[in-house]
Amino acid sequence: DNTDYHSSNEQGADEDGWPAYDEELQFAMDSDDDDGEASGAEVSCEPLPTPEQLIETQSWSTWPTPCHDLYSGSRFSGTQSNGTRSYIVTVSLKYVDMGVPELCGHFTICGLTSELPKLTTFFDAQIVGAGGHSFITNQWDASIDTDRTHWDFFAAFRPYRNRFDSRDFAYRLTSSDRYVFMRWKERFVVPNYKLSRINGASYEGFYYACYDREEGSITGYYFHKDSDHYQCLKLSHMRQTSFSHFELA
Repeated sequence: DNTDYHSSNEQGADEDGWPAYDEELQFAMDSDDDDGEASGAEVSCEPLPTPEQLIETQSWSTWPTPCHDLYSGSRFSGTQSNGTRSYIVTVSLKYVDMGVPELCGHFTICGLTSELPKLTTFFDAQIVGAGGHSFITNQWDASIDTDRTHWDFFAAFRPYRNRFDSRDFAYRLTSSDRYVFMRWKERFVVPNYKLSRINGASYEGFYYACYDREEGSITGYYFHKDSDHYQCLKLSHMRQTSFSHFELA
C-alpha cells in the first residue's frame, strides 16, 4: 500500500533512510541438559522482538520499498502536449522498489495515431542519485547540453545546473527528499512487443521526469532528436478507492 517512509526506522535503515537489506535479529536460546531438565545456569536472553521490529528488520529482503505515491500498482493520469495538441495519458506502475532501485510500468497515450488509437508501451526508469545514475544521460543521443536544457525545466534542479556535470559533484537521493528525478525509457509496445514501428508515433526517445512528493505529481519532458522538442507530460496521482484481495483455500 502507499506508505510514507519519510521517517527512518532505527534498525532497518541505511544512512540515507532507505530500509536496509542485511539486518538480522540475533536470538539467545536457553540451553537444556540431555535429560530435558534445566541446567540451573543463568542464561542471559534478549527479549523477543515485537511484530513491528520484525517488519522493520526482516521484511525488506522480500517486500519492495515504495516512495510515497511511487509504489507497485500506483496509477497516474494527465496529459502530454506539444504546444498545439494535447493527448490523454495514463501511467500504471507495475513494480517499484526504491531499495534496488527499480521502477517500471505501462505508459498509455490516447489519440496519438490512427493506427493505434490507444497506444501502450512498457517503460523502465533510471532514478537519479541512486543505483549509479546521475543527471548526465550519456546515451540515447542526449548530450550534456541536452541534459542541462531539459533538467532546467524543473525548478528543483536549478541549484545544481552549474555543477551537475562536474567530476566533483555527486547527487544522492534520500528518503526525505521532496523530489525524485528520473529518466523514463519506453522499451516496447504492449502487448505486441515485436512491433518496432508505428506510423505517427515514436518511442525511441525518453522522458526527463520529476516526481513531486508533496504535490503527488509527475512532470516530464520527452526528448528524441527527430521528434517535436519539449513535449510536456503532466500527471497527477490517482487515489485508490478500492484494493485488490485474495483468499487462500
